[in-house]
Amino acid sequence: MERPRREESPVTLVLLLVVATVLLAPLAERITVPYPVVLLGFGLLLGLVPGMSVPTVDPEWILPLVLPPLLFAAGRRTSWRQFLDNRRAIGLLAVALVAVTAFAVGATVSALVPGLPLVAGVALGAAVAPPDPVAATAAARKLRLPRRLRTILEGEGLSNDATALVLYEVTIAATVTGAFSPSKAATALGLAVVVGIGVGLLIAAAARWLLDKLPPHPSGSALVLAIPFVAYWIADAAHGSGVLAVVTVALALSRYGDVESAQTRLVTGTAWDMVELLLTGAAFAFVGLELRNVATAVDGPLHVALWQALAVTAVVVLIRFAWIFPVGAVDERLLRRRVHLAEPVGWREMTVASWAGMRGVVTLAAVLALPAGAQPFPERDRLIFIAFVVIVATMLVQGLTLPLLVHRLGVRASDDDRDLAEQQLITRAREAGTRRLEHLRETGEVPSDVLDHAEDNAERMWHSIGFDPHDTEEDSRRNADHARTANGIKDELLTAAREEIVAARAESGVDPTIVDGLLRRLDARGALPE
Repeated sequence: MERPRREESPVTLVLLLVVATVLLAPLAERITVPYPVVLLGFGLLLGLVPGMSVPTVDPEWILPLVLPPLLFAAGRRTSWRQFLDNRRAIGLLAVALVAVTAFAVGATVSALVPGLPLVAGVALGAAVAPPDPVAATAAARKLRLPRRLRTILEGEGLSNDATALVLYEVTIAATVTGAFSPSKAATALGLAVVVGIGVGLLIAAAARWLLDKLPPHPSGSALVLAIPFVAYWIADAAHGSGVLAVVTVALALSRYGDVESAQTRLVTGTAWDMVELLLTGAAFAFVGLELRNVATAVDGPLHVALWQALAVTAVVVLIRFAWIFPVGAVDERLLRRRVHLAEPVGWREMTVASWAGMRGVVTLAAVLALPAGAQPFPERDRLIFIAFVVIVATMLVQGLTLPLLVHRLGVRASDDDRDLAEQQLITRAREAGTRRLEHLRETGEVPSDVLDHAEDNAERMWHSIGFDPHDTEEDSRRNADHARTANGIKDELLTAAREEIVAARAESGVDPTIVDGLLRRLDARGALPE
């Protein structure tokens, strides 16, 4: 008697996607393509394998489990100052463009799909309106875009989800009840923003207090890993924006200079890099894998649904161009009247920004959460298919061609400018350490011979972490022969250097990615035993 065929375990599929992410991410790095694009392509190929089954995923778990860690990991790489310096450009993209895109898509899909209410189309528009924050940050980092352009794209990616999800929830409710109120939508959005940011600030303050009380590792590190989920859940329960709560916590806890924070940061930084890589890779591979099942669920001819999806994709792309060029030009002109821009955004940068609108995890989670059951959402399967096509088309077409576009237009950050900015921060950090050493000498709390050894050892320490660009090999050998000083003095110097760099992170014009790289060097040196 033939045994019944056993269904493939979801755990097996998850492990397969994780292993694929680990193996394919380095390939994406080598060919200078955002790794979500490569994983999406892998999922599409895997979906063509005969007999490959995809487990059912509860959409209610996608947003609270997948989105918080991805937003937190991305938010750690930026700063409040960058948001404030570019708040108008970010707001025009994260709020205004999302709303314009949602209503444009809603009008388009309601005209293409007979019988679909406009408000239901706007719900789809809200789902496909926000570009993916992880794809945006991955592209910005790998392609080495200019700092200001990178800040605008990352800020948009971290902020637009709040606008999109609130508009999505309002239009879903309006479709189900048959009543839509613009004033209620605006009130809901304002309340979500205020509550989300407020919850984020409270969680950040409580987390900072706990981090001061707990051992840096493993308790402190575990707390940092749990914070984004807690912030999202509390804000969502309070009818606020979980997205903004997580981003606010990430920005508020971005950097501290003390030894305990350095130890926690050293562990959690690596952990967040791994979490972001695995979650993003698995999510985009799942989109490609699930596309075939989504297509088979659509009623009517598939080619009609495909043309509808491509039309919506075209609207999504064209609206972004039509918005960024005129609005961006006006904003740039207004900004130039007040301040001198070291990195102006011209037509080349606007072209790159317009083409960098890949859709991803938020769109996936939103469309899968469309109401089902006894009274399903109008044309639910068709709308899910359209959203999946938008994700696949924007990720593959724009994601694969974006590196070529950046190269052809020459929109790259200057290596000389970056090196100069890094050397300026290194100088500030070393001077801060020297001031701390002189302060110890003036107080007389430490014997002078110990301080002399510490000063000699400090030169060797700065050189070991690349904080002395003028050292020679002879200097390095001579410094290596100096006697070791007490760990306490070394920690004092490193703490002073960290505090100076962290303070610079909050200044206008300072690139947080450079600061974070220098902090990693200081943190790693502080973790080494003497």
